[in-house]
Amino acid sequence: MVDMLADDDPAIRARVVAHLAQAGERAAAALRAAQSTTSHPHRIEEALTAVHREYALAELDRFRSIEPAGAAETGALLVARVLDPSIDADEVLRFLDKLADVAPGPLRGDDPARALRTLAVFMYSVWGFDGARADYPNPANSLLDQVVARRTGLPITLGVVYLAVAQRVGMPLEGVGLPAHFVLRHPDVTDQPYLDPFNRARLLNQSECEEIVQTHGFTFEPRHLAAVSPQEIAARICRNLILAYRRQQDVEREDLARDAHRRLRPGQDMLTV
Repeated sequence: MVDMLADDDPAIRARVVAHLAQAGERAAAALRAAQSTTSHPHRIEEALTAVHREYALAELDRFRSIEPAGAAETGALLVARVLDPSIDADEVLRFLDKLADVAPGPLRGDDPARALRTLAVFMYSVWGFDGARADYPNPANSLLDQVVARRTGLPITLGVVYLAVAQRVGMPLEGVGLPAHFVLRHPDVTDQPYLDPFNRARLLNQSECEEIVQTHGFTFEPRHLAAVSPQEIAARICRNLILAYRRQQDVEREDLARDAHRRLRPGQDMLTV
Protein backbone atom coordinates (compact mmCIF):
# COMPACT_ATOMS: atom_id res chain seq x y z
CA MET A 1 0.00 0.00 0.00
CA VAL A 2 2.85 2.39 0.74
CA ASP A 3 4.17 1.81 -2.76
CA MET A 4 0.74 2.69 -4.19
CA LEU A 5 1.16 6.26 -2.93
CA ALA A 6 3.27 6.76 -6.05
CA ASP A 7 0.15 6.40 -8.21
CA ASP A 8 -0.79 9.58 -10.10
CA ASP A 9 -4.51 8.99 -9.60
CA PRO A 10 -5.58 11.09 -6.57
CA ALA A 11 -8.63 8.88 -5.99
CA ILE A 12 -6.44 5.81 -5.63
CA ARG A 13 -4.08 7.65 -3.29
CA ALA A 14 -7.00 8.80 -1.17
CA ARG A 15 -8.24 5.22 -0.77
CA VAL A 16 -4.73 4.03 0.09
CA VAL A 17 -4.31 6.73 2.72
CA ALA A 18 -7.67 5.80 4.27
CA HIS A 19 -6.59 2.15 4.54
CA LEU A 20 -3.22 3.11 5.99
CA ALA A 21 -4.87 5.34 8.57
CA GLN A 22 -6.93 2.38 9.79
CA ALA A 23 -3.83 0.17 10.01
CA GLY A 24 -2.37 2.34 12.77
CA GLU A 25 1.19 1.92 14.03
CA ARG A 26 2.10 -0.82 11.53
CA ALA A 27 1.36 1.61 8.72
CA ALA A 28 3.22 4.42 10.49
CA ALA A 29 6.32 2.23 10.82
CA ALA A 30 6.19 1.30 7.13
CA LEU A 31 5.74 4.92 6.11
CA ARG A 32 8.68 6.08 8.25
CA ALA A 33 10.85 3.36 6.75
CA ALA A 34 9.94 4.53 3.24
CA GLN A 35 10.70 8.20 3.89
CA SER A 36 14.41 7.95 3.08
CA THR A 37 14.02 5.93 -0.11
CA THR A 38 10.84 7.18 -1.73
CA SER A 39 10.61 9.45 -4.76
CA HIS A 40 7.46 11.08 -3.36
CA PRO A 41 8.27 12.14 0.24
CA HIS A 42 5.45 14.69 0.39
CA ARG A 43 2.88 11.92 -0.19
CA ILE A 44 4.49 9.81 2.53
CA GLU A 45 4.27 12.79 4.89
CA GLU A 46 0.59 13.32 4.05
CA ALA A 47 -0.13 9.66 4.76
CA LEU A 48 1.77 9.80 8.06
CA THR A 49 -0.29 12.81 9.08
CA ALA A 50 -3.50 10.89 8.35
CA VAL A 51 -2.30 7.87 10.34
CA HIS A 52 -1.33 9.99 13.35
CA ARG A 53 -4.61 11.90 13.21
CA GLU A 54 -6.64 8.69 13.13
CA TYR A 55 -4.64 7.44 16.11
CA ALA A 56 -5.48 10.61 18.07
CA LEU A 57 -9.18 10.19 17.24
CA ALA A 58 -9.10 6.56 18.37
CA GLU A 59 -7.40 7.65 21.60
CA LEU A 60 -10.23 10.14 22.17
CA ASP A 61 -12.64 7.19 21.98
CA ARG A 62 -10.66 5.45 24.71
CA PHE A 63 -10.42 8.65 26.73
CA ARG A 64 -14.21 9.06 26.61
CA SER A 65 -14.68 5.49 27.84
CA ILE A 66 -12.94 6.19 31.17
CA GLU A 67 -15.05 9.25 32.08
CA PRO A 68 -14.90 10.79 34.67
CA ALA A 69 -11.33 9.56 35.22
CA GLY A 70 -8.27 10.73 33.33
CA ALA A 71 -6.10 13.83 33.19
CA ALA A 72 -7.31 17.09 31.68
CA GLU A 73 -4.07 17.55 29.76
CA THR A 74 -4.49 14.15 28.10
CA GLY A 75 -7.77 15.14 26.48
CA ALA A 76 -6.57 18.62 25.56
CA LEU A 77 -3.45 17.24 23.90
CA LEU A 78 -5.41 14.64 21.94
CA VAL A 79 -7.66 17.39 20.60
CA ALA A 80 -4.59 19.42 19.61
CA ARG A 81 -3.11 16.38 17.87
CA VAL A 82 -6.25 15.91 15.79
CA LEU A 83 -5.74 19.44 14.48
CA ASP A 84 -1.97 19.08 14.14
CA PRO A 85 -0.64 15.51 14.37
CA SER A 86 2.94 16.76 14.17
CA ILE A 87 2.99 18.37 17.61
CA ASP A 88 5.34 16.93 20.20
CA ALA A 89 2.96 15.94 23.00
CA ASP A 90 5.84 14.55 25.06
CA GLU A 91 7.51 17.96 25.05
CA VAL A 92 4.34 19.53 26.47
CA LEU A 93 4.14 16.86 29.17
CA ARG A 94 7.80 17.37 30.06
CA PHE A 95 7.14 21.08 30.50
CA LEU A 96 4.17 20.38 32.78
CA ASP A 97 6.39 18.01 34.78
CA LYS A 98 8.99 20.78 35.05
CA LEU A 99 6.41 23.25 36.36
CA ALA A 100 5.46 20.79 39.08
CA ASP A 101 9.10 20.01 39.89
CA VAL A 102 9.96 23.68 40.52
CA ALA A 103 6.66 24.59 42.18
CA PRO A 104 7.03 26.21 45.62
CA GLY A 105 6.70 24.05 48.71
CA PRO A 106 3.41 25.53 49.96
CA LEU A 107 1.62 23.94 46.99
CA ARG A 108 2.31 20.59 48.69
CA GLY A 109 1.55 21.84 52.19
CA ASP A 110 -1.41 21.27 54.48
CA ASP A 111 -2.80 24.83 54.28
CA PRO A 112 -5.26 24.78 51.34
CA ALA A 113 -5.80 28.56 51.22
CA ARG A 114 -2.08 29.24 51.19
CA ALA A 115 -1.55 26.56 48.54
CA LEU A 116 -4.13 28.18 46.26
CA ARG A 117 -2.65 31.66 46.73
CA THR A 118 0.82 30.28 46.03
CA LEU A 119 -0.39 28.55 42.87
CA ALA A 120 -1.88 31.81 41.60
CA VAL A 121 1.38 33.72 42.17
CA PHE A 122 3.50 30.90 40.75
CA MET A 123 1.52 30.57 37.51
CA TYR A 124 0.83 34.25 36.84
CA SER A 125 3.68 36.24 38.38
CA VAL A 126 6.50 33.71 37.98
CA TRP A 127 5.59 31.95 34.72
CA GLY A 128 3.41 34.62 33.12
CA PHE A 129 0.35 32.55 32.25
CA ASP A 130 -2.54 34.92 31.58
CA GLY A 131 -5.59 35.39 29.37
CA ALA A 132 -5.39 36.14 25.64
CA ARG A 133 -7.46 39.29 25.83
CA ALA A 134 -5.99 40.91 22.70
CA ASP A 135 -6.71 37.99 20.33
CA TYR A 136 -9.35 35.93 22.15
CA PRO A 137 -10.81 34.27 18.98
CA ASN A 138 -7.42 32.94 17.82
CA PRO A 139 -7.63 29.11 17.58
CA ALA A 140 -4.13 28.89 19.07
CA ASN A 141 -5.66 29.91 22.38
CA SER A 142 -7.51 26.58 22.46
CA LEU A 143 -4.53 24.36 21.54
CA LEU A 144 -2.60 23.22 24.59
CA ASP A 145 0.78 23.06 22.89
CA GLN A 146 0.37 26.67 21.75
CA VAL A 147 -0.88 27.82 25.14
CA VAL A 148 2.19 26.32 26.82
CA ALA A 149 4.54 27.86 24.25
CA ARG A 150 2.92 31.31 24.30
CA ARG A 151 1.92 31.38 28.01
CA THR A 152 -1.53 32.64 27.05
CA GLY A 153 -4.87 31.19 26.07
CA LEU A 154 -8.56 30.90 26.85
CA PRO A 155 -9.76 30.34 30.41
CA ILE A 156 -10.26 26.62 29.86
CA THR A 157 -6.88 25.84 28.28
CA LEU A 158 -5.09 27.92 30.91
CA GLY A 159 -7.14 25.98 33.44
CA VAL A 160 -5.82 22.72 32.00
CA VAL A 161 -2.25 23.86 32.71
CA TYR A 162 -3.19 24.70 36.31
CA LEU A 163 -4.97 21.37 36.74
CA ALA A 164 -1.96 19.49 35.41
CA VAL A 165 0.40 21.19 37.86
CA ALA A 166 -2.02 20.72 40.76
CA GLN A 167 -2.46 17.02 40.02
CA ARG A 168 1.30 16.53 39.96
CA VAL A 169 1.84 18.15 43.36
CA GLY A 170 -1.17 16.51 45.01
CA MET A 171 -3.46 19.55 45.17
CA PRO A 172 -7.17 18.67 44.78
CA LEU A 173 -8.05 21.34 42.21
CA GLU A 174 -11.30 21.13 40.21
CA GLY A 175 -12.41 22.65 36.92
CA VAL A 176 -15.69 24.56 37.01
CA GLY A 177 -17.37 25.23 33.67
CA LEU A 178 -19.29 28.46 34.19
CA PRO A 179 -21.30 29.57 31.15
CA ALA A 180 -18.91 31.38 28.77
CA HIS A 181 -16.08 31.20 31.31
CA PHE A 182 -13.98 28.61 33.12
CA VAL A 183 -12.58 28.82 36.63
CA LEU A 184 -10.86 26.53 39.09
CA ARG A 185 -11.82 25.58 42.63
CA HIS A 186 -10.01 24.18 45.64
CA PRO A 187 -12.70 22.18 47.48
CA ASP A 188 -10.96 22.57 50.85
CA VAL A 189 -10.80 26.39 50.81
CA THR A 190 -13.73 28.23 52.40
CA ASP A 191 -12.94 31.89 51.66
CA GLN A 192 -12.23 32.65 47.97
CA PRO A 193 -11.94 29.01 46.85
CA TYR A 194 -12.15 29.91 43.14
CA LEU A 195 -9.32 30.99 40.84
CA ASP A 196 -9.69 32.74 37.48
CA PRO A 197 -6.66 31.76 35.34
CA PHE A 198 -7.70 34.15 32.57
CA ASN A 199 -7.67 37.33 34.65
CA ARG A 200 -4.29 37.52 36.36
CA ALA A 201 -5.02 34.44 38.46
CA ARG A 202 -7.34 36.38 40.75
CA LEU A 203 -9.05 34.56 43.58
CA LEU A 204 -12.86 34.65 43.77
CA ASN A 205 -15.68 33.82 46.11
CA GLN A 206 -19.00 32.33 45.00
CA SER A 207 -20.71 35.71 44.67
CA GLU A 208 -18.03 36.86 42.26
CA CYS A 209 -18.52 33.70 40.18
CA GLU A 210 -22.23 34.44 40.06
CA GLU A 211 -21.41 37.95 38.83
CA ILE A 212 -19.28 36.49 36.03
CA VAL A 213 -22.21 34.35 34.90
CA GLN A 214 -24.56 37.33 34.92
CA THR A 215 -22.02 39.54 33.12
CA HIS A 216 -22.06 37.06 30.24
CA GLY A 217 -25.85 37.32 30.00
CA PHE A 218 -26.88 34.17 31.85
CA THR A 219 -29.07 33.65 34.89
CA PHE A 220 -27.00 31.99 37.58
CA GLU A 221 -28.01 28.48 38.64
CA PRO A 222 -26.30 26.37 41.33
CA ARG A 223 -25.48 23.70 38.73
CA HIS A 224 -23.09 26.16 37.08
CA LEU A 225 -20.70 25.57 39.97
CA ALA A 226 -20.50 21.80 39.46
CA ALA A 227 -17.05 20.35 38.81
CA VAL A 228 -16.61 19.07 35.25
CA SER A 229 -14.83 15.94 34.05
CA PRO A 230 -11.64 15.91 31.96
CA GLN A 231 -13.77 14.61 29.08
CA GLU A 232 -16.16 17.57 29.27
CA ILE A 233 -13.17 19.93 29.40
CA ALA A 234 -11.85 18.39 26.17
CA ALA A 235 -15.29 18.57 24.54
CA ARG A 236 -15.63 22.23 25.50
CA ILE A 237 -12.22 22.93 23.96
CA CYS A 238 -13.53 21.31 20.77
CA ARG A 239 -16.58 23.58 20.80
CA ASN A 240 -14.34 26.62 21.19
CA LEU A 241 -12.26 25.46 18.23
CA ILE A 242 -15.34 24.88 16.08
CA LEU A 243 -16.40 28.47 16.66
CA ALA A 244 -12.87 29.82 16.16
CA TYR A 245 -12.38 28.06 12.82
CA ARG A 246 -15.88 29.01 11.71
CA ARG A 247 -14.99 32.68 12.25
CA GLN A 248 -11.94 32.14 10.04
CA GLN A 249 -14.03 30.27 7.47
CA ASP A 250 -11.57 27.39 7.79
CA VAL A 251 -13.95 24.57 6.89
CA GLU A 252 -11.31 21.84 6.94
CA ARG A 253 -10.16 22.53 10.50
CA GLU A 254 -13.71 23.17 11.69
CA ASP A 255 -14.59 19.68 10.46
CA LEU A 256 -11.57 18.21 12.27
CA ALA A 257 -12.68 19.86 15.52
CA ARG A 258 -16.17 18.42 14.95
CA ASP A 259 -14.70 14.95 14.47
CA ALA A 260 -12.86 15.27 17.77
CA HIS A 261 -16.04 16.43 19.49
CA ARG A 262 -18.03 13.49 18.10
CA ARG A 263 -15.54 11.09 19.67
CA LEU A 264 -16.02 12.74 23.05
CA ARG A 265 -19.76 13.44 22.82
CA PRO A 266 -21.23 11.07 20.22
CA GLY A 267 -24.71 11.99 19.11
CA GLN A 268 -24.54 15.54 20.41
CA ASP A 269 -25.65 17.94 17.69
CA MET A 270 -22.99 20.58 17.04
CA LEU A 271 -24.85 22.42 14.27
CA THR A 272 -26.28 24.91 16.72
CA VAL A 273 -23.01 25.74 18.43
